Amino acid sequence: MKKSIIALLAALVCVAPASAQQAAIVKNDMQIDGLDGGIKIFIREKMVQGNTRFANDNIVLFLHGATSPSTCDFDLQYKDYSWADWLVNRGYVVYMGDYRNYGGSTREAAMDEPATKNQPVTRSYLALRDIEAMVDHIKRTRDVQKVTLIGWSWGAMMGGYYASLHSENVQKLVMYAPLYKFNDHTNLGPGSGLQNKRKPTEFNFALGAYRVASEAANTARWNGEIPVENKDEYRDPALPAAFWNECLVTDPTSNSRTPPSLRAPNGVLEDSFYQATGRPLWNAANIYAPTLVIGGDFDTWSFQEDRAGLMRELIHAPMKRNVLVKDATHFVLFEKNREQFLEEILKFLRE
Repeated sequence: MKKSIIALLAALVCVAPASAQQAAIVKNDMQIDGLDGGIKIFIREKMVQGNTRFANDNIVLFLHGATSPSTCDFDLQYKDYSWADWLVNRGYVVYMGDYRNYGGSTREAAMDEPATKNQPVTRSYLALRDIEAMVDHIKRTRDVQKVTLIGWSWGAMMGGYYASLHSENVQKLVMYAPLYKFNDHTNLGPGSGLQNKRKPTEFNFALGAYRVASEAANTARWNGEIPVENKDEYRDPALPAAFWNECLVTDPTSNSRTPPSLRAPNGVLEDSFYQATGRPLWNAANIYAPTLVIGGDFDTWSFQEDRAGLMRELIHAPMKRNVLVKDATHFVLFEKNREQFLEEILKFLRE
């Protein structure tokens, strides 16, 4: 029987060899106190066994996106697709965490009630507080002043949001596939399912507190961005199922539905609708940390116009760069040409 990450209420340490040529990697899963009463935040820490170096320039915190939690996004245990292990093997101490109502973090009562009974949960301002708790924990326990943030999708938006308020805590910021201020989003903005058709300036609150996502739905979304008939040209054919199976393990109710599905809060959808209709939550001009903006050319969550808008408004970032990965989708992390993507980010981190 699959074990939920939620069961890991205390630190769990395991050691596994990365490869015959690489040092073993230590994994430490824990729950820390959130900033709000009753909220516990899941964090995973990974480093090379025996590491004693903790510094501003070698600590990375991954921020996950709208649907799946951090561990299947950044630490997928399928072949060599763990981005966390990839960075650990290059000298980094890596953290990843789940916002409330995701993965191994606290799930509020609304997540166990019918979705339509409540309004969207895990709004961005609350996820922001969970990121604050993660960063504060890392700074305190590892005696550093700053961490590097790497966010994917909504996580990129949240990384920007956090950095716009707390640049003093951010060594570098990587925004992978960020939504920003492009107002013609086909999936998130006017005319999308997020819009109240009777009151077009309002979010469609009929969507409720959360949604459920299946492997078929996630793969269909991915397929929709791959511009060739044979999707295996872009990815390992077994990867979509391997990815989703690891995501399902993080939700203890996943197998109670047919097909098995992952609960995902809708606060991200409400805030993304506002962001995609000219009502941004934060301003990139308030970011004072070196920033890399990166995305695939076929991404339909983060358009090139989003990333161009960020570059225009990152007026106080001491260094900024916009990288377009060709022949790549929103899921470039898991695609066959991910090497350029990973190397561009590594180059930025080492500069």
